[in-house]
Amino acid sequence: MSDSERLQRIEDRQAIRDLLASYCYRIAAAEIDAVLALFAEDSVVEILGDRYEGEAGLRALYTASFPVEPKPLLHNHLLESLDPTSARGRSVFEIRQVRDGQPETSLGCYADTFTKRDGVWKFQRRVFAFY
Repeated sequence: MSDSERLQRIEDRQAIRDLLASYCYRIAAAEIDAVLALFAEDSVVEILGDRYEGEAGLRALYTASFPVEPKPLLHNHLLESLDPTSARGRSVFEIRQVRDGQPETSLGCYADTFTKRDGVWKFQRRVFAFY
């Protein structure tokens, strides 16, 4: 592996970490358009047996979640594979929110597939698996 390939790999890994952090900050701020911008146009999110596809599906999912003011926290990010335009990884999530005036905490794992399009890393697929 050349030095330039090694440097690109490091930059890609950091860009994916930044994507994950941006997701948490955008969700916490209830910035729906900024959240959607982190996903590829043909992306899929799976949660609790439901599947949300493309911008319309994701907009419905995240708009419905914002009333409980979710605050996601990520832990133990593991990048399992990385090539120049795609990657796979997992991270543990902790989501704190308030429903009907009562605090809730959810724990689980995101299984993510990432895609690099026009030089920018985005979510291609995100699966929520609750513990």
